[in-house]
Amino acid sequence: MATITLTYDARSSLAQKALDFLLSLGLFKTGTAPAMSAAEKKTRKAIKEIQSGKGIVCHSFEEYLKAVQ
Repeated sequence: MATITLTYDARSSLAQKALDFLLSLGLFKTGTAPAMSAAEKKTRKAIKEIQSGKGIVCHSFEEYLKAVQ
């Protein structure tokens, strides 16, 4: 099974009609996305920090140990 996430302008009547049509076919079931686990939240936060340049670069394990102490 695959998961499809749709992003659309909820104010658009055409988008709403298209979505209603797709759901009326009975091929899809609707639901809410599962909540993120604590580990997933930490991972996403770490990715954002790295992308914004807040991370550190270590070229060896010894450098890493010095950085985390």
